[in-house]
Amino acid sequence: MKKAAFSALLLIGFVTSSAAQAAPQFPAGLWRVADGTAVVRIAPCGKTVCGTIAAAPPPGPGEKSAVGRKILINLRREGDVWKGPIFNLDDGKKYDGEISAGADPDHLKVRGCVQGGGLCGGETWKRAR
Repeated sequence: MKKAAFSALLLIGFVTSSAAQAAPQFPAGLWRVADGTAVVRIAPCGKTVCGTIAAAPPPGPGEKSAVGRKILINLRREGDVWKGPIFNLDDGKKYDGEISAGADPDHLKVRGCVQGGGLCGGETWKRAR
């Protein structure tokens, strides 16, 4: 009986370890937004994940550069997705957002919803090379 219980514990430990290894990692690196106009650097920021504009078109007269602006703000892992505020440079608003793996390791799904629910939108980013 003790041997069976010990074997069961070993099996549970193996399955848990395998599941942890199979869990998706956060999508670190450089990502080109859907329209190709900007590149976002995703990296750890403490225990969360953040995304900062790494490259963008030059600003117009009297405008500030978007480079260096944090747009993915302290996303926290919830299962297979990372959730948290996303800042939209186009309208200057924050949205409830999430990022998740795309069809392959070179694609990232990005989704944002009006805070409080309702209207949502999304796009797919490609890994920048």
